[in-house]
Amino acid sequence: MKKFIIASHGNLAKELKNSVQMIMGDAYEMEVVCMDSERTMDSIKEEISEKLNDVDDKNSEYIILTDVLGGSIANLCAEFTSHSNIHVITGFNLSLVLEMLSLKDAMSTNDLIDHCVHQAKNGIVYVNELLSKSIPQ
Repeated sequence: MKKFIIASHGNLAKELKNSVQMIMGDAYEMEVVCMDSERTMDSIKEEISEKLNDVDDKNSEYIILTDVLGGSIANLCAEFTSHSNIHVITGFNLSLVLEMLSLKDAMSTNDLIDHCVHQAKNGIVYVNELLSKSIPQ
């Protein structure tokens, strides 16, 4: 079973979850961790640990999506990757999360991550340039 944790600076993760639910409904479970200046790193680490409640269950796979590579929350989540069933992906966006949730049961965890990261990279497009190429001069 694949489980998702969205972690971010500020309330970005919470708002991303709200956006996902607006589009896909409440059928997809995901946990949220929001880092703010009022909390200590230890309290955030403890919260993440609590959300990884089945980490010793080899049938559970955790995919943690964070906002910024090298950011505090990503670095903190990376500490959990010593478990082979915990995967951390940085640079999340709405399309990445929607794709992951839509295909979570259709692919192995590694294939899902490879596919969705590739798709997310392709989803960043300078639309002006795209349109100028598609319109004959």
